[in-house]
Amino acid sequence: MFNRDELEKTKKLLNSILQKNADASLKYAIEIFELIFGKNFSKEIDKNGVLRYRSLTGPEDNIYYFGVLYENAPLSGVYENFSLVVFPDNSNPSSQLLLCFGIGTGGITDDAELLAIPWIQRSITLLVKVIKKESWNITETRTFVKDNVTDDYSAIPEWIRNFLGNFAGYNELWRKYGKYLPSVCVINDSDEGAKAFLSHLILYAKFRDWPLLRNFEEIWQNKLLPEIMSEWRTYPSIEELSNYLLERKYLILQGPPGTGKTFLAEEIAKKLLNNDKISGYDIIQFHASVSYEDFIEGIRPDTNENQLIFRNYVGPLLKAINNIQDKKGYLLIIDEINRGDLAKILGEAIFLFEAGEERKITLKSGKEIKMPKNFYVIGTMNTADRTIAILDFAIRRRFAFIDIYPHSKQLAYILSNRNVVDEIKSFITKYFNHIQWIFFKYASSEELNLQPGHTYFIAETRENFLNRLKYEISPLLREYLNEGRLSLAKNEILAFLEQIENEAQD
Repeated sequence: MFNRDELEKTKKLLNSILQKNADASLKYAIEIFELIFGKNFSKEIDKNGVLRYRSLTGPEDNIYYFGVLYENAPLSGVYENFSLVVFPDNSNPSSQLLLCFGIGTGGITDDAELLAIPWIQRSITLLVKVIKKESWNITETRTFVKDNVTDDYSAIPEWIRNFLGNFAGYNELWRKYGKYLPSVCVINDSDEGAKAFLSHLILYAKFRDWPLLRNFEEIWQNKLLPEIMSEWRTYPSIEELSNYLLERKYLILQGPPGTGKTFLAEEIAKKLLNNDKISGYDIIQFHASVSYEDFIEGIRPDTNENQLIFRNYVGPLLKAINNIQDKKGYLLIIDEINRGDLAKILGEAIFLFEAGEERKITLKSGKEIKMPKNFYVIGTMNTADRTIAILDFAIRRRFAFIDIYPHSKQLAYILSNRNVVDEIKSFITKYFNHIQWIFFKYASSEELNLQPGHTYFIAETRENFLNRLKYEISPLLREYLNEGRLSLAKNEILAFLEQIENEAQD
């Protein structure tokens, strides 16, 4: 990701911070800023408040630090807003550095609106995950990001501080600055530490909208951002889900529409059939009018006779259980499981759903039923529709919930299996990535459930895909805006819709 020259210069800066050498830190910081931002930007970093290198001479109760601040920060004293801070530890000599995004002790003023954009919280959390995965932090130390980067009132949890290497006992630092640090990561002046620092600096520049020189913009676009996005979401494999179902028994695949939840459920069923784990499977769908009598058992009129006769009715649950053989299990797939009132549909049968136990109950009819160990249920749940029932905690405890989100790799896999030509795949992927970036940057956690799934993007020709954009994706996005959703992304979505219209006219 970074070349040898960039790493060596960064290591010299980190070493100067460890030595608390202000003059050397300024020298090497200028070199790094020139590499990343250009000479005009770097030559002023010690004059316009961007750099706090003099803090290494020991102000503020001898808590040394090196800081990258916003452009209009004062040259010394208390500062406000969001920053990037590096603390050397308080041992003699210092050997470890605490790399943090931070908030000035003056609080958040001008940056309040900036930090409200969801992608900042997301990208910090994911960058720290990348650093942990790549082992750029010091071995056996923890990383941590608060769930709200604007939080300047709660401290880093003590159990995290206990695993922060030499900083575990740096009580003065935590007392003075602990609540102003949204993230923490322990590094040293190695190649790995240099990568962690440069990644933080590039991300901070993106927050500040500082223009990167061409090669660093390419690093951001082609290497660092893809690494961050790869940590955002994963798409579970059929193998993984199949094995987990055999262990856990009852799963619900939840996610936005168009993410292939029902397809996944059927693929799991086919795999289990091929592996002789089940003898068969059924698919049913819940809706608002499904009742206990429909799903478990009841009585129904028999219209085949000349007189009105009511006969016992065995529902899908009991049929599936009765289909179980001695060695092979059975799978019931319930599509749109949360569209029905599960508490009423299951009734007393909810007691049966306890993974690992062969529970038995007596139904309303007096019939005794026992839940076999090799009976499996997969439910699918649309998380975008706010009108459907919310599952209560008794249901949630009995099922494991698996998030199924839109995913570029799954889209690429589907398009390849359909032998879509590379030119069309690139065209489709461009639009998918554009929408994904809009949601990554602007959507709240709840609004992520609105992102059109990758199945919306499945097409084999340019004309077919343009029709999907025009008649399926565009109306969906417009409906979100009409309902007042995705307010932070409104202008981005409108621009995207205009792009679709222009594409359709060409």
